[in-house]
Amino acid sequence: MPYSSFESLDELVAALPFHLDDISAINATYLRWYASRGAHEREVIQLWTYCYIRRYFLVKFIQETSWSVADMDAIIEAAFRKTEEREGQIREPSRYANWVSVVCKNTFRNYLRSKRHQIPIEHAPLLSLVAETPAAYNETGKKQEVLACAIDRLPPHLHACMQLRFLSGLSYREIAQRTGRPLPTIRAYIYKAVKRLREDAEFLRNIE
Repeated sequence: MPYSSFESLDELVAALPFHLDDISAINATYLRWYASRGAHEREVIQLWTYCYIRRYFLVKFIQETSWSVADMDAIIEAAFRKTEEREGQIREPSRYANWVSVVCKNTFRNYLRSKRHQIPIEHAPLLSLVAETPAAYNETGKKQEVLACAIDRLPPHLHACMQLRFLSGLSYREIAQRTGRPLPTIRAYIYKAVKRLREDAEFLRNIE
C-alpha cells in the first residue's frame, strides 16, 4: 500500500548523507565519482537515484487510480535501469539530478504509451533528455496547487498529516513528533488520506 511504501522509503532516505532534495549535494557527489570512480560515491549515487525515482513514482501512484503495485514496481525498475545503463555518459555531469528527473518523466511518458499500445516498458524508446531542475516531490506550478487544494478538502485530522507529508516532505516519524500523535496513527491517517485523494474526482481531473 502507498503509506507503507512511503515509510519504507523513509528508511532508505535516512541512510543518505544528505537530504533527498539537496540537489547541490548529489550533483557534487556525482562530479567526484565522475572524476575518480570511487566506490563510496557510487553507492551514495545509486541510493539517492533509487530513492528519488521511487518517490517520484509513488506520488504518481496516488494520482493514477488504474495503476497496480506491479505497474509501479515495473516502472521504478525500468527508470532505475536506464540510469544505470547510461551511468558515466551524461553530457553535463554537474547536472546529474536534473538528468535523473528527466529520465523519470520520460519513463512515465513511455509507460503511458505502453499502456495504450501494450508495449513492454523496457522496449519503449527513451525520449530526448533535456535537463530541467527537479523540485521537491516533483510537483510545481498548477499541479502543486491542485494537490494543495485537494489536501485542503480533507478532514482536519487528515489534512495536517498530508500537508506535512506531501507539501513539506516530512517522514512519518517527523510527522508524529510534530503533531504529537503515535506513529501507527500517522500511518493510518496517511493511508486514509491517500485513499480519499484517489477517489477525489476533482483532484484526478485537474492533476492531468
